[in-house]
Amino acid sequence: MLVLLGCSLAINAQVGIGIDNPNSESVLDVVSTDKGVLVPRVTLTSSTVDLDGDSTQPEGLIVYNSGGSLAKGFYFWNGTEWRIMDNSTSTPAELTDINCANAVLSPTTYPDTAITDYILKVPYSGGNGGQYNGGYTIGPSAATNNLTAVLQGGKLEVGNGELTFVVSGTPTAASPTTATFNITSTGLAGIGIGLTTGSSFTNCDAVVGASSSNADIKKVAVLGSLELTTADGRQGYDIVIDSPDGNFSVRCFVPTGTAFADSNLQIRNNSSSTIDIIQNVHFVYGGMGGSMANQVRLPANQWAGYNGSAAGLVTATGQTAGNFPSWGDPGVYASGLPEQRIYAFTATDSSDKTFYNIRFMMGSSTPGSAANTTTCPAGSCSSTKVFITLEEIKVP
Repeated sequence: MLVLLGCSLAINAQVGIGIDNPNSESVLDVVSTDKGVLVPRVTLTSSTVDLDGDSTQPEGLIVYNSGGSLAKGFYFWNGTEWRIMDNSTSTPAELTDINCANAVLSPTTYPDTAITDYILKVPYSGGNGGQYNGGYTIGPSAATNNLTAVLQGGKLEVGNGELTFVVSGTPTAASPTTATFNITSTGLAGIGIGLTTGSSFTNCDAVVGASSSNADIKKVAVLGSLELTTADGRQGYDIVIDSPDGNFSVRCFVPTGTAFADSNLQIRNNSSSTIDIIQNVHFVYGGMGGSMANQVRLPANQWAGYNGSAAGLVTATGQTAGNFPSWGDPGVYASGLPEQRIYAFTATDSSDKTFYNIRFMMGSSTPGSAANTTTCPAGSCSSTKVFITLEEIKVP
């Protein structure tokens, strides 16, 4: 009986390694000042592999993956798949600069009554991917309009990103009276964010709460040759750019057998229903020309184009196996020389707050040559070079 009782006590007591009195809240308490715990090292061949093949591995199982098809690191089994533990750098967080001028408060304005959980996002550059603590607090003060901003903990992006503050309190005055949050290098250092070597940042003022709001501006670009495509049933060669929000795509396209100089620009509405847009198109050569339209209806998920000026509703022509519509003036060359194109458009829906600007130019060492398997071997027209930049401006 005594032996059994002793076994029972041993089973239910805490286990200590390197310590005589393990913590009473733990099952296992390991103490060392110069050694670590080495967990099982395995090779994970997939995110759902069962280690012993009997389909009974329990949730919470932890291993170190030393190779295989998954990245090296610590993983845990969540009952369905292996999930990697965050393999972030342990290097202290650092950034180069903070862009208070583009700080955005959401919602953008406030009443003169209590507010909670407003979000202030402040862009930074030169992040190194390091983690930092939250808790850096600015306000309340007269400058902050009696509001308090508290930085949330997180991990810096590698490069550009945003610091996130939660704003709360009762403003002394409603918008458009502003709140000014002075962000300092000293305050950031207090929660573990330092400055990269050579940084000159000391402090800046994030001013928010006015009636007007900062826009979210994103710009993307492509530069390359025309490549083989069979989109919408028409074989040819194109290069495509997508808007950052994914709502629209624009391409330069030339059908097989057509001269490179006769390439057209086309637009695609990527939604499942038609969208009406307002558009303004200019083409620049030795002179300038253009067209405008109040309401161009784009078909759903199809390359299309409309060339002309119209005060009322017009419908863009969709690309099919047998046609070649142009968005704006057909042919991107004028008298054998490359044009520059400038486009601006937005949805006619007044609730849509997004505007798009496009600049385009294409060149070819053989603009009169037809696009085919000879001039575009392996599907790439190396004698062409196309540049498209698309700017998306979103107003809160």
